[in-house]
Amino acid sequence: MSLPRLAHQQLGSGPEVILVHGLGANRAFWFGNLALNLAADHRVTLYDLRGHGYSERPASGYSVTDHAADLLALMDELAIPQAALIGHSLGGAVALELAVQAPQRVRQLALLDSRIQRLQASMYLHEVEPLSAYEQDVARRAGGDWRQEPEVGLRFIEAAARLMLANPGEGLRDDYTPFGEGRGARRAARQFVELLERTTLRQDFPQPGAEPARYGAVEMPTLLLYAQPSRALKSAAALAAALPQARLQTLAGVGHFFPITHPQATAEAVRALLAR
Repeated sequence: MSLPRLAHQQLGSGPEVILVHGLGANRAFWFGNLALNLAADHRVTLYDLRGHGYSERPASGYSVTDHAADLLALMDELAIPQAALIGHSLGGAVALELAVQAPQRVRQLALLDSRIQRLQASMYLHEVEPLSAYEQDVARRAGGDWRQEPEVGLRFIEAAARLMLANPGEGLRDDYTPFGEGRGARRAARQFVELLERTTLRQDFPQPGAEPARYGAVEMPTLLLYAQPSRALKSAAALAAALPQARLQTLAGVGHFFPITHPQATAEAVRALLAR
């Protein structure tokens, strides 16, 4: 099976770091602070996941295992023998999957508020309450019964994207959306809707990655950086117990997108990991 072309760029020089964005986002997610911060003394590689940003959009292949294979192929293409992997949300799950499949290629590992499907198979409405005011507004306007939806986070992002496209003058008034701001936000929202409509992402997204019995191979220094509260703390607790060199750190009062909203705290925690 041929792998898709992945749009990417590199900044700086020094030890290799790769930043992996989450569902519905693109590599611009990291431009706010972390990419430039780390590029001062590292070579930072940013890329768009398949179907995101300016990467190719194949019709299928959107599980964490597929994304991890893409990342490994990109490392080979760029002649990166080993790197620190920093992933947010889905990007953290992708980074973990690669660390399990090819631990010799990962120097350090950071998961930023990542839910791991194998450890936290569903995300029902009752598991994510209370909703923010914006989330309540999106759910009300989108309509339908959200109570039986097993992937309420995915459904929320889809609903927010569709509302944004249906109301051109409306911005996204919350930090729980991956589309960013400005002109690029509408493009990202439209791209995400097309991704759901034209690929198998909706079916592939819930597919779990490696079995937890294999987590023992992840022996590199690992940072688990999570919001407090977080809807993925169940994953965080299980990872902290299973990964040999994991350190769990929480940031109080921040949202899921804290790498954007709290860039300095994120950079400090990541730099501490890179020094291990």
